[in-house]
Parts: sequence; C-alpha cells; structure tokens
Amino acid sequence: MLFSTNYQVTFSETDPGGILFFAEFFKIAHISYERFLQSMNLKQNYFQDNEIALPIVHSSADFKSPVEFLDTLSCEITVGKISESTFELLHTFRKSNEIAANIKTVHTVISKKNFKKTKIPNELLLKLKENQH
Repeated sequence: MLFSTNYQVTFSETDPGGILFFAEFFKIAHISYERFLQSMNLKQNYFQDNEIALPIVHSSADFKSPVEFLDTLSCEITVGKISESTFELLHTFRKSNEIAANIKTVHTVISKKNFKKTKIPNELLLKLKENQH
C-alpha cells in the first residue's frame, strides 16, 4: 500500500531566492510521517507513549528539482528495510508528477527508561509490513 499526502509550501519556508530551503524538506517529511502513522489507525499513539520512543537515527536526501513558494508537493511514503528494532521510511516528494526530492529516514524503537533499543511493537510492525515495498 502506498501512503500519500499533500503539502503546500509557505513563504517562510523559502530561501532569499524563493526556493524551498533544503532543511524544510526534513520538516515536511516529518509532518508526512506523522500523518502516515495516523493513517494506520493504531491503538497506541507512539508520539505520546510513556514507555517507548521512535527517534530518527539517520536521514539522507537527494534533491532533484527546485520547489517554490505555493508549490504543492505530494509526499509518498513507503517502508523500506525492517529489523527487530528499526525501520526505514522512503519519502518521495513530487511536484506536478516530477520528483523534487527523495528522503530516507531510519527510526529506532527505544525504551524511555534506559534509552536502549527494544523490539518494534507488534501492532506497529504489522502495519509497517503492510506498507513495505
């Protein structure tokens, strides 16, 4: 299953040249990630969980074409590799069907008690596998 959400670029997100500032892609990727998790209708809200957290431990980006103020981006998210305690999300940003950027984020499930890796909760794991490419 492919998850997709739209985002319109605001003026404050652009650089002096009127182009979306590169770091803003990561902010938009995180907004899309939040929407992705919400779309799964999980019983647990992992952003407010008292026992575990899902920090991003790695991110990378490839920028393909400029994005300007008021452009509407489509962000498609698919799940890449999954291990016992980590999962990879692949974000493809499109502007009018042209790829503007590809972002990869790697998330690790940790215990809030000791900040050590722990297993991906079963409910989340099943939903991630449903969205794996």
